[in-house]
Amino acid sequence: MSEENSLEIEKKKKILLIDNYSRGLPTDRITRIESIINNCIAEVELKTIHFTQFKTEMIENYIGIILSGSELNVSSFYYDEKLKKKFKPQLDLIQQTDQIPVLALCFGFHLVAYAYGAQISRMRLFGLGGRVIFILLKETDELITQKNIPVNVHHLDFLSPNDCTVQENFNVISISRTKGYIMVQYMRHIDKPIFSLQFHPETHNPYYFHPSLFDERIANKTRLIGEQIIENFIWMSIYKKKNLETIEK
Repeated sequence: MSEENSLEIEKKKKILLIDNYSRGLPTDRITRIESIINNCIAEVELKTIHFTQFKTEMIENYIGIILSGSELNVSSFYYDEKLKKKFKPQLDLIQQTDQIPVLALCFGFHLVAYAYGAQISRMRLFGLGGRVIFILLKETDELITQKNIPVNVHHLDFLSPNDCTVQENFNVISISRTKGYIMVQYMRHIDKPIFSLQFHPETHNPYYFHPSLFDERIANKTRLIGEQIIENFIWMSIYKKKNLETIEK
């Protein structure tokens, strides 16, 4: 490899995806995120690591970080110290970072809330599994550019918008009322570039949304909007890095 090519690789912007699912769990969530980013026209390099491999000092090498969903539940931290300890590096990251954009999805969303002291509650029975719901945003921003969108939800834990810690630290952009629960769907940290989504913008692959169970048009729209959200995060991370480099000069 020539010296010129080596320098070009070093300059390439890097995104870190932290896989929070247990090893061997059958899910296409991680491969969906990888596919969306790899197909994005932005010139970025994606690195995926399992949460057991993550160390806080790693973030210095990346312009943006994505915290994935999981089959695990943050509400379990209240009685399972061993489980909580496994995610301490991510909790530290959330508390310490102030420049690198973070996109937190579902389980990652709950990690963000928990890191700031919010109460994570668990839904009764089966929670929200593999559904598409419509949510309304009080305002659009650089991450989500439409006010009324369909989203894919799959979770047991939820976060109340009435939590005082949430109100002190986050701008709550969207709330949903589903199965008798009022919960936050999208919140953005007031001072830091932390964007937290209760829903899954990566959705599932097209074959998951069987026509007999889902309206095909809505399923396609859900998938396209989710892809746009992830792509918007990538571009935000790139521009954030460029702005910081300009300031440093």
